[in-house]
Amino acid sequence: MSSYLRNAWYMAAFSDEVTGTPMARTLLDTELVLYRKADGAPVMLRDRCPHRFAPLSLGSVIGDDLQCPYHGLRFDPTGACSHNPHMKGGGPLKAAAVQSFLVMEKYGALWFWPGDAGRADPGLLPEIAFLSRPERFSVIKGYLHVRGNYQLVVDNLLDLSHASYIHPQFAIAGVDAEEALAHTKVKLERHERSLTNYRIRSGLPAPTPAKAMFGFADEAIVHTKTHMTWHAPALLDFDVGTWEANTPEEEGALIPQLHVITPETEFTSHYFFLNGRNRHQGDPQVDAALLKLFDSAFRQQDEPMISAVQSRMGRVSDIHELHPILLPTDAAPVTARRILAKLIAAEQQPAAAPSHGKRAPLSTDAR
Repeated sequence: MSSYLRNAWYMAAFSDEVTGTPMARTLLDTELVLYRKADGAPVMLRDRCPHRFAPLSLGSVIGDDLQCPYHGLRFDPTGACSHNPHMKGGGPLKAAAVQSFLVMEKYGALWFWPGDAGRADPGLLPEIAFLSRPERFSVIKGYLHVRGNYQLVVDNLLDLSHASYIHPQFAIAGVDAEEALAHTKVKLERHERSLTNYRIRSGLPAPTPAKAMFGFADEAIVHTKTHMTWHAPALLDFDVGTWEANTPEEEGALIPQLHVITPETEFTSHYFFLNGRNRHQGDPQVDAALLKLFDSAFRQQDEPMISAVQSRMGRVSDIHELHPILLPTDAAPVTARRILAKLIAAEQQPAAAPSHGKRAPLSTDAR
């Protein structure tokens, strides 16, 4: 089973997926159930009754509590058993409890914290500029189930050199893959919990989708940026845009994106994405065209390739255990894996034991 970074925010669902009806979802190899209380606040519990292990997601929400479908035990949003119908008076059964998880709602999504709730820091969820500016960007969203380890998906997003080979719909008419790569400058910037892979292509015409949807002329020479910022463990802020040479970037077609990969199991992943745009806002035809474009790229091209890679890795989830050869374009994905491995290792280190001399003073935030 994979080791995961626990003290971090993971996306669990889009906000509109979770209602007053229980919803099952497996995250980080754990079966979970989500629902909303009467006031709309989200709840996440382990999806297993402690009595006979029935899935609580098959049960019903009674008030703010979740009732087991098998024998009727009820559990409140903290996971404590609030009602035992088999006891006189139907009081709580203190011996019965299910694990609950801290959930935060932001950017139209639910984020859960699988680690120490006392260390949960809302500030570790990065600011996503385009999702904070609804007046400037229209947003569409989508979901994909991936048959591969979540870090394979991150690798795929951090090394966009593959786009010239498996995404022909993004090609530039009359320009082959090697010429496009030759016109692309790359710079990698590393941080403690993140990195940014800057990529900008100059001196060529606009990609085919930019011409079709945003009106770039065939003869126009443009700059195209595809800057990807990865935040541990698997959130990617993708800064995309195309603008004509000798014009301000702000006047171009900007298509910022958020890609969030949450492990389902060691070998499968949830892939959530949100895409903004500053042109043709609110146009349903452009919504449909973009969704079709991204569905083609993610569902029909990226996912089958990642699934095929995972199949050739057998029962190994970490590709580096198999000693792959590396190319210069692997710098960003390799760096992200190293940062994440370092964070996981630090998190798993046992706390330093106090000396046997003087007793160490008790910290005010000791837990």
